[in-house]
Amino acid sequence: MRKLNRLEEGWTTLFLTWAMVFVAASAIVQSNLIGGLHVIPLVGTVAIFAGLALAKSRFPGNTAHLFSFIYGTFLVLFFVGTNLPGDMSWRERVFDMILRQVEWLRDAFSGGTNRDGLIFVIQTSFVFWLLGYTAAWYTFRHPREWRVVVPTGLVLLSVVYYYVGPAPLSLYLAIYLLLALLYIARTYLVAHEKNWRSSGVRYEQTIWFSFLRAAFLAAMIALMAAWMLPTFTASAAVGNVFSDVNGPWKGFQDNWTRLFSSLRSYTVATSDPYRDTLILGGPRSVGNTPIMDIYLSEPLPYVYWQAIVYDTYEDGGWQIARQDDSILHFPDEGILNTPTVQARNTVTQTVVNYLPNSSLIYAAPEIVAVNRQVFVDASKDDSGSLLVTALRSRYVLRLNDRYQVTSQVSDADATSLRRASTGYPTWIRERYLQVPATVTPETLALAEELAAPYDNPFDKAISIRNYLRQNIAYNDQIPAPPEGTEPVHYTLFVSKEAYCNYYASAMALMLRSQGVPARVVSGYAQGEYVEDTGAYRVRASNAHTWVDVYFPGYGWIQFEPTSSIPVVERPEREGGNPGDAFGNDVLASRPTFERDELLGEDIDPAEIPNGNLPDLNAFVTGEEAETAAGFWAEVSIWQVLGVVITVAAAAGVILAANETNKRVETDVLRSYARLGSWARWLGLLFQPAHTPYERADIMVTAVPEGSRPIRNLTQHFVLKQFSGNGDSQYDTLQEWRELRPLLIRKTLAARWQRLRQREPRRQRSSR
Repeated sequence: MRKLNRLEEGWTTLFLTWAMVFVAASAIVQSNLIGGLHVIPLVGTVAIFAGLALAKSRFPGNTAHLFSFIYGTFLVLFFVGTNLPGDMSWRERVFDMILRQVEWLRDAFSGGTNRDGLIFVIQTSFVFWLLGYTAAWYTFRHPREWRVVVPTGLVLLSVVYYYVGPAPLSLYLAIYLLLALLYIARTYLVAHEKNWRSSGVRYEQTIWFSFLRAAFLAAMIALMAAWMLPTFTASAAVGNVFSDVNGPWKGFQDNWTRLFSSLRSYTVATSDPYRDTLILGGPRSVGNTPIMDIYLSEPLPYVYWQAIVYDTYEDGGWQIARQDDSILHFPDEGILNTPTVQARNTVTQTVVNYLPNSSLIYAAPEIVAVNRQVFVDASKDDSGSLLVTALRSRYVLRLNDRYQVTSQVSDADATSLRRASTGYPTWIRERYLQVPATVTPETLALAEELAAPYDNPFDKAISIRNYLRQNIAYNDQIPAPPEGTEPVHYTLFVSKEAYCNYYASAMALMLRSQGVPARVVSGYAQGEYVEDTGAYRVRASNAHTWVDVYFPGYGWIQFEPTSSIPVVERPEREGGNPGDAFGNDVLASRPTFERDELLGEDIDPAEIPNGNLPDLNAFVTGEEAETAAGFWAEVSIWQVLGVVITVAAAAGVILAANETNKRVETDVLRSYARLGSWARWLGLLFQPAHTPYERADIMVTAVPEGSRPIRNLTQHFVLKQFSGNGDSQYDTLQEWRELRPLLIRKTLAARWQRLRQREPRRQRSSR
């Protein structure tokens, strides 16, 4: 191998090449997606120096690549193997890593979910070995600076873009861009230094320092200008336009989360309209923006889209009960372990999300399966079944993301519910019969009066529901109750106006006071069913809260106390045993699904027409439009100042360049020197022994259309340089006005021709 102590490209070039790979690898480490990532910078560093050695060797390209593959495999297995238990022999570690990779490939092709975190470390290490080796190869053997900068930059950009954790990875991206600009400047100078040396041109050896300093200042100015530019939100309409393009990408994302499910996920600010508390406050303003489209195989009589369950009332608002730790649930684990109930109809829904950042999973109650990795907010009943409060996607849902959910919708008829047992389990009595001491005696007395004529929870619920619908006027612009006033009492006896939060709170508390378990649920009313698409269009105006009542054996049954929402009465069933609305008498067994059924094959997302995706900008309300129109009023003065400075700097650079051109092209000696620069760009090689006229002949051969101005400039240079009798009236600018367009066209054509000739040679060498 050649000696490396005198690196032709310079040690600065090697440092910049290594630094770019090292910064990208360090960003991976800082993301802390999984343990063991600390080996990646080591792999990238060794790959750079191995690539340098092979690039400077006399090995043919294919032989060097083979050596790189062998070295890389050995070193990656060695570095990653240090993460395995120390009591394993190295033979056992190698076989273990190979078997893990084989298992990962099996999951990849069979549709399974892989939870082996070491696989990500292994594969990422191989990626950075490849990045490091190719960076060295295309710097020191076949200089192709963009093949060095772009692949590593794309890897880093993908990490920064999708990472939502606390580490400041954008800083790593800024450092990488700075290093990349310096690297490009340095390699550009290296290429010219080689030409200068081959042509015998004398130049200052320390020019590289001045060149890099200027490149550093230019890069810093560019980065600062980009940093200060205002950020514009993405247009929903643009998102819809690219929905076709995003289809394969969304599939890739789904496969990524399936095959690397062990990676840590971080919470991110979302636009979910529902939180862990529900306060009975003042007027609400929800707008008319589309929230989602929900596709079903056939419409339902009426359906709610459940988001979150509240079960504890205190201080004028609802809260979720104490939860166990959230459970991470994977699709291939099957259905959720929820309590078994009867009289349920299995319904599969495909949901298209229109919120820009969302986490909540919406579906008809009760959800039993979802085709995404989800966090299950839940506690457990006496038998260990999950009492689900909410489902949240592990990875944030973006605009136009789709997911499929399987629910078991109650079909229980009124007769069956009326005959249901009142032997409530302990967990129901402890949680869903809670009535705070702040509920007034008047509220309790009214509840008792409405429930007294009936001997079963179903009729008591219907009685209270009907009273609220008939005696409380709907008004979503009511003021908040006066301070110190119990909200439900204020609604029932003072204002007698309410919207859904108040209706549901009053019904749930009155039922609880009569020994009927009830809870409050928030989500969306069913929305508008569109016959042409077979989908429910759900808007922000459909945001809703309702009441669930518990019936042993039948689970939670929805009731609608809000007067503005239609009621679909459950049918009566004459005679026979209790059953569902379709006459089924048996207790529904726990549903079982094949994997394809679990993922909702009833409705293929690919068949959902993209034309149905709404233009969200068309649904902006007057207030929102005013906000959008006033966007610039919210932009800080520093952002505006940054834009002004950037534009002014660009204009200054253009003016300065124009003035420099004038000074050069109005001087005969400088004009001739510029002809020499154009000759190098055209690929013409002048020898030191060439006279000015011989050089002019060479240029005229390459640019025959420019013969007159080239010879004129050369002749006046000779007169000025060697006799001192140049024509002071000679107008060099006029010559350049004619010559410059010709030189530009010829230079571009010559470079294009060299690129075309280089490609076949590259293909032959690769063979």
